Amino acid sequence: MSRFSVHQMMHYSLYSFAEHSPDPIYILGMDKKVSYANSKFVELYGWSTEELNLHDFPHVPPELRGELNQMYNFIDRGMPLFALDTFRIKRNGELISVKITISPVKDPEGRITAYVCVLRDVTEIKFSELKYYKLFNEANDPIFIYEQDEEGKPSKFLDVNEAGCRMLGYTRHELLDKTPRSIAAEALVPEVNKMFGSILSGEGMFVEWVEVTKDGREIPVEISAKPFRLNGRQLVISITRDMTERKKTEEFLRYSESLSMIGELSAGIAHEIRNPLTSIRGFVQLLYSRSKMNRELHEIILSEVDRINSIISELLLLGKEMPSELADCNLVRLLGQVIVLLNAQAHMTDNEIVMHTDLDSLPVRCAVNKLKQVFINVLKNAIEASPHGAEITLELKQEEHTAIIRIIDTGPGIPAELLQQIGAPFFTTKSGGNGLGVMISKKIIHNHKGTLQFKTNQPTGTIVEITLPLLHELQHT
Repeated sequence: MSRFSVHQMMHYSLYSFAEHSPDPIYILGMDKKVSYANSKFVELYGWSTEELNLHDFPHVPPELRGELNQMYNFIDRGMPLFALDTFRIKRNGELISVKITISPVKDPEGRITAYVCVLRDVTEIKFSELKYYKLFNEANDPIFIYEQDEEGKPSKFLDVNEAGCRMLGYTRHELLDKTPRSIAAEALVPEVNKMFGSILSGEGMFVEWVEVTKDGREIPVEISAKPFRLNGRQLVISITRDMTERKKTEEFLRYSESLSMIGELSAGIAHEIRNPLTSIRGFVQLLYSRSKMNRELHEIILSEVDRINSIISELLLLGKEMPSELADCNLVRLLGQVIVLLNAQAHMTDNEIVMHTDLDSLPVRCAVNKLKQVFINVLKNAIEASPHGAEITLELKQEEHTAIIRIIDTGPGIPAELLQQIGAPFFTTKSGGNGLGVMISKKIIHNHKGTLQFKTNQPTGTIVEITLPLLHELQHT
């Protein structure tokens, strides 16, 4: 029979375990003093048992001394287990990340006599996590992580990076209360479950989608999503790419290609029509001089021939390239001249064109007459669309290296469903119009490296917004 009692054997086993443990360990008595620190603790932290008591736990950083009160409270209440993720400091000043587990030691009667504190160095683990989060949060594309909820649908987001917050306009806390369904465009909501099922089947997914921002804007995106397993849970990682600029570029290229093709076709057709049209006009005048043709009928025929000729002239403009003779111009002065020119027409219907700007000068490089033609076309349309006695507003401002001109009327406006069609060849909402004026204006602005857009005004009317690069920006590009 062993000369050691069971109680002694248990104490010896505890000591042997602590002394040979790869983790730093110390034993804390009920008097809150360290009664023992193993050799690994002394080796790693550099303080002996005596020094731990003498210096009052010097391995606890000053800014974390409050944790000692937590530990003492834990001891006073006789709690069975205590775990803490925190930091501790070595004698040489090095700070390490640790996971501390504090467990009670009981006597044969079940009374707690001491606590064993195990300090596991998790610096490498935390560093790996830090690298993951750095990569996760500094990614240019939004990344979302979620899983399946109890109903088999996509759960609330488990994590989202900073790019996702920026794109959708939410804080991280707000997005963690959202689901893939709640940020999808309304028309796509019925497709979410089907899409989620495809992802979970292991196929993954690469699809074009539309997500909705906090302020209600719809953003076209490209989503790449795949399932993965982590700690026994099947999660989904979804990498999202904002397609707004790509869509704009694609639309711009399609428009440019269409414009080029229409220009070439129009120029060819116009040349073919103009020659016989000139002959027809001449013969009509000759017939009128030699016959008793009704004067009114004669004028109607000539008027219609001239209208056809006018349309042909506009078709020819589509086929012409931007003239190379560009000149430096003060946009404020140019717009002032156009307003003076058109206010005479506006006053005939008691309308008034008023310019609002704080600028005295705004330099652009342009083909002056072409740019005047655009402003005249847009302002004429605004005058014709406005009710009698209404004011047409022209706003001019500068944003960084861009001039922004907004022409605002209070007419009936353009229905939202037709806004996208404005500028298409031969599409017009104006009786007697041919739809080429806006198309030509768009081409002129495009050749000036600018944009021309139509927007709905509230409560009524239309806003035409034109942007042009300023002179120094053009020189730079």
